[in-house]
Amino acid sequence: MRRLAIVCIVAGLIALALPVTADSPAAQLSTADIQRVLTAAVAKAQEIGVPMGISIVDAGGNLLGFIKMDGAFIHTNHTSFSKAYTAASIRKPSGASGIPQNITDEISSTTGGKFTTLPGGLPLMKDGKLVGGIGVGGGKGEQDEAVAKAGVEALASKTN
Repeated sequence: MRRLAIVCIVAGLIALALPVTADSPAAQLSTADIQRVLTAAVAKAQEIGVPMGISIVDAGGNLLGFIKMDGAFIHTNHTSFSKAYTAASIRKPSGASGIPQNITDEISSTTGGKFTTLPGGLPLMKDGKLVGGIGVGGGKGEQDEAVAKAGVEALASKTN
């Protein structure tokens, strides 16, 4: 019970400390945005020669898009989703939460395993607002991050 209270307090403090919100109706990912992000991420994965699973979630952590490239590991649908969910949740890269491991373990447990500290998840921003997250799985951490970054950059180049 004490751990749950600590998790709730930490989550509340994180939410209060972060100024980025997704409360504006304009702060959403369109179908075209999702396709652009996925296309750029797949192109980067092909460039580095690693088949990936790539997930896109909205600001609430709901799955909007997923692609499993030919040859990607079966588990990439789970890992990529968890990374995207985490990045949207904490508004930071999934591998750089800064949250102590005992707390991340509790958060992962209470979210049914959706929360992860594996690298490869990045928040997606549009017009300075959080609109979701991208998560990539299938390679080494730095490969997953590079593919996710390509997706982030594709969204940023369209909105700037």
